[in-house]
Amino acid sequence: MKEWVIEWQGQHVSLNDLYSMNNWRKRHQIKKYWRGVFGEMIESVGIEAMEEYELFVYYNSRLDPSNVSAIVKLFEDTAKQKGVIIDDSKKYCRGIHIIPDLEMKSKSYKIVLKKRR
Repeated sequence: MKEWVIEWQGQHVSLNDLYSMNNWRKRHQIKKYWRGVFGEMIESVGIEAMEEYELFVYYNSRLDPSNVSAIVKLFEDTAKQKGVIIDDSKKYCRGIHIIPDLEMKSKSYKIVLKKRR
């Protein structure tokens, strides 16, 4: 099974960030920014197209695990836009795992995308 790893430190987007904004333009700007960031990361590690996938997000930050779901969603949307995944529906996604890792440096994030088929 093939896998790709994307790591970064510092910035994040949380579900609370997106929910707390009353202005759809600001939400759109945040989504656009992260799609650009994730798009560059996807291209830099050369992720190939896949039919089925599993996604792991490891992190150490102040975010609650459920707040990390915004990172997951924006990454999946970008992967779909780039043609890496067909769709983020249950037909193609074999699992999403959000794992707090206190051994990582503070404000660190790692996405592991595993090709299942």
